[in-house]
Amino acid sequence: MGFFNWSAPVFGRFADRWSPSDIDEIAGWLRPYVQPGGRMLDVGGGTGALAAKLSHALEAEVTVLDPTPEMIRYVPSEPLVHAVLGTAEEMPFDDDYADAIIVSDAFHHFADQDRAAQEMARVVRPGGGVIVLELDPSGWFMRMIVAGEKLLGEPGTFFTVGEMCEFFGRHGIDGECTQMRGPTYRFVGRVR
Repeated sequence: MGFFNWSAPVFGRFADRWSPSDIDEIAGWLRPYVQPGGRMLDVGGGTGALAAKLSHALEAEVTVLDPTPEMIRYVPSEPLVHAVLGTAEEMPFDDDYADAIIVSDAFHHFADQDRAAQEMARVVRPGGGVIVLELDPSGWFMRMIVAGEKLLGEPGTFFTVGEMCEFFGRHGIDGECTQMRGPTYRFVGRVR
């Protein structure tokens, strides 16, 4: 996680890239799982920019789980937003703790993606949601991004759209993958 240690101030200042329409769209994916007063996790949520906006949109408690202390320091101090230091592979939460999990642009950073998916299925209640926003490694531009991440010491294990749906299905989370803008796609799943 060395890259995120030294880049935390940059993320803290510029990571809020979410427009009101982005938040409305993401909140719409989460509403079937997270009711007002509910509880969700933003796994690999860094500085909490997305978590803070989703807490307002959903009127729900959002906990940012991130392994980098420098990132956690930037999580906004708000009543419905919490920060917890930890990894996706060993989440410090009880079984069925959350109504949903969101992972935005972070899944490819997880060192043990199988273990992270198992933890998601454990921590989210049966019937709860798992939303993953990721980048498809297909194409020359994304191959350069993957190579760059490897040079920075990141795991950089990306899935194509089809691979992601199959992967989560093997871990008890059934859903659909949908291509979005550019190389971005989303997985929206439900825990069995």
